[in-house]
Amino acid sequence: MPASHPLQTYYSQIYKRYNLINRLFTFGLDKKWRLRTIKNCLSYQPGKVLDLCCGTGDLTLGLARRTKKPVTITGFDLNKEMLSIAVARAETKNLTNVEFIRGNVNSMPFSDASFDAVTIAFGFRNLMFENPDRKKYISEISRVTKPGGRLFILESSSPTKPFLKFFYNFYLFAVLIPLGGLISGNAKAYRYLARSSMGFYKFEEIGEFLLPSFSDLKLEKSFLYGAAGLISAIRKQD
Repeated sequence: MPASHPLQTYYSQIYKRYNLINRLFTFGLDKKWRLRTIKNCLSYQPGKVLDLCCGTGDLTLGLARRTKKPVTITGFDLNKEMLSIAVARAETKNLTNVEFIRGNVNSMPFSDASFDAVTIAFGFRNLMFENPDRKKYISEISRVTKPGGRLFILESSSPTKPFLKFFYNFYLFAVLIPLGGLISGNAKAYRYLARSSMGFYKFEEIGEFLLPSFSDLKLEKSFLYGAAGLISAIRKQD
């Protein structure tokens, strides 16, 4: 995502209340969804994990806390305010197997094939939604993932059944935008997040973006009638 993208300004303004609003909006279920992502990722016993668009570090720190062998976890995000919270949380929990690096996903400071697994929770749509540079992001994610390595994407979506979709969209506009705007003081940020959630790509469309570099695309789990989902893929052998 370009550093000049309005969403960066939004995150810099809402970062203090971001986690609270997530919990309220999902009724706390986002914690269970992240835990499922963590368990699936660690079940492959990776040695090095990259958590992209890590924000305040919910998934990154969860990975670091639940490893049962020496594993290095790297959180990567463009927004310095969100990262400042992630760093402070890691220090509070005395986690020594995690580091946080600031940068843009379109040009990451990592060598080729650096990571056994890559995760991204509720950030993938920010890289892909109405973004003409999305191929560049996929290319970079592929580059830093080892051949045979795993990619895990936890992302919001829109239910496919018309009646559920209607109530989901109503909830986004009638609850998320007013609630997010009231608590964070920035309704514009939550209008963008609601719109990107409503219009985000279907599972099959995400597969089309990933297929040049990744294979074995799988919907590991659908949550809340399709309001969110965990997708996995394997980095193709060179």
